[in-house]
Amino acid sequence: MQDHYSLLQTIYEIVKNDPQPEKYPCRPRELILRSLQEWSDIQQNLKLLEAEELVATEQQDTLVIRISSKGILLVKQQQTAARQNSQP
Repeated sequence: MQDHYSLLQTIYEIVKNDPQPEKYPCRPRELILRSLQEWSDIQQNLKLLEAEELVATEQQDTLVIRISSKGILLVKQQQTAARQNSQP
């Protein structure tokens, strides 16, 4: 899996239990704590995800990252494909 899609998966894991995951304001510290990447790498991957319209970022008091419905759909499709590929 490409690094930026791995980051998308991490964002999804953070927001998936929220009643409105597209509105959950994910913060950089959550990504830093959950990923094995440097902040500079995370920023580059966020730019790639934003270019594909899988996340949106907004500068508030700190950076806020929100996953889009398109991003949620992609993660779910990847999870389904992974489950199908792992079945004998």
